[in-house]
Amino acid sequence: MADNTHRFLAKLEGSTALRYALAPVCIAVALLLQIAVIGPSLPVWSSSPPPIHPTGLFQVCIVAVAWFGGAGPGFLAALLATLVLPLLITMNYPLIAGFFDLPRFVAFGITGLAVGWGTTFRRRAEAALRRSERELRKTRNELEMKVLEQTAELRRSEALLAEAQKLSRTGSFGWKVSTGEMFWSEETCRIFRYDRTTKPTMELALQRVHPEDAALVKQTIERASQDGKDFEHECRVGMPHGSVTYVHVVAHAVRDEAGSIEFVGAVMDVTDRKQAEEALRKAQGELAHVTRVMTVGELAASIAHEVNQPLTGVITNGQACLRWLGRTPPDLEEAQEAVRRTIRDGSRASEVMVRIRTLLRKAEPQKTRLAINNVIGEVIALADSELRRHRVSLHTDLAADLPPVLADRIQLQQVLLNLMLNAMEAMRAVTDRPRELIIRSQREETDAIRVAVQDAGGGIDPQDLDRIFTAFVTTKPEGLGMGLAISRSIIEAHGGRLWATLHAGPGATVQFTLPMHL
Repeated sequence: MADNTHRFLAKLEGSTALRYALAPVCIAVALLLQIAVIGPSLPVWSSSPPPIHPTGLFQVCIVAVAWFGGAGPGFLAALLATLVLPLLITMNYPLIAGFFDLPRFVAFGITGLAVGWGTTFRRRAEAALRRSERELRKTRNELEMKVLEQTAELRRSEALLAEAQKLSRTGSFGWKVSTGEMFWSEETCRIFRYDRTTKPTMELALQRVHPEDAALVKQTIERASQDGKDFEHECRVGMPHGSVTYVHVVAHAVRDEAGSIEFVGAVMDVTDRKQAEEALRKAQGELAHVTRVMTVGELAASIAHEVNQPLTGVITNGQACLRWLGRTPPDLEEAQEAVRRTIRDGSRASEVMVRIRTLLRKAEPQKTRLAINNVIGEVIALADSELRRHRVSLHTDLAADLPPVLADRIQLQQVLLNLMLNAMEAMRAVTDRPRELIIRSQREETDAIRVAVQDAGGGIDPQDLDRIFTAFVTTKPEGLGMGLAISRSIIEAHGGRLWATLHAGPGATVQFTLPMHL
């Protein structure tokens, strides 16, 4: 029944004709009801009031029409009631009963208009409220859908981020310095080997730091928290089962509205990279050793000549000593001089062999404080015979009182020897000018020491100026292209730089720098 009533009211509200038709229908119902109850008329001389007063009856009808139909149908009902009412009864009021009762019409009209307008406003308000409710419901549904979609997207993004962090072994973290509150991603917890349910703190992170790195890590964190600046650090993390993990931490400092500092950063597990670097370093060491052996092989003839000379001197001086001792009487003074020459030549041969063994020795790099000019002198002594064989004149311009460098002696010897051999090779075809090799050492303004090896050869093609330091790139027909590549890696491992420059005239210069160790 209620559903039928709602459907009728909805249909009535949607049809103007039905709402205006409601006025004559209601007035007709009131007229029929009035006639059925009191008859077609009431005698004027009757002093009894009618059981149902027609004015009240029509007033109720007008209100009903105005309520359900609106102001227009209500006014029409008031007009019809005014026209019909005099036909029903003539009352003994100080009113003029006739075809049109103006006062009663005014009352009926005001009632119909008031109720109709009130009803219209109410319906409009209700309609607006329903529209608002529908729009609000629609908006709420759309908002719920968007929230669900964004929640699903957020969860998907979090899942992808967690998977990406797991694949890249990179975790994220947040740290509020003022409160000490921290946030760790799932991958960060995995890197530090803490359960996901554990509340992260800076103390827990520092507990994992290797004891040898703990002091520097604490100093870095304290300085960054005080200065409010970004920081980057690499350290070792000790795990409960005894293994060691290398981590690289990068943090960015941000300030909130209150001025408090918060760090947002990443923790990267770089253990594999460290192991790869160590393996590469060992491979480079092996390759450098092979290169040294090959270099000594190239110097074999010069080394044989260098050793043969003192050995020949030993034999000659020994024979001379025998002759001086065989005289009658023995010439002891000359024999003693021959023995001294024998000792000198033997020592010279021994020094040559020591230098060769040192260069061929296969060992881990040992960085010590070295005087660079002494290393240059040792290499010059080793390559002396090769300089004579190539008819190359050597000139040195070595600055005095240079600060020491922290380097491996054997590796520096290898670099210098390789540069000298390349310079001599570059001047092999030179016949129209002196073959001059110049070695310089000097102090740079950037707290570094520079060593330069200059030749007077044919120079370097500008296109090959940097390519010559690439592995397996060589300008010599019989070369392997490894000497300069290994030399550059050695210098860079010492914190320096190796490069080549062209001359306005003939020749080129290959030079390197090393940081001073004060």
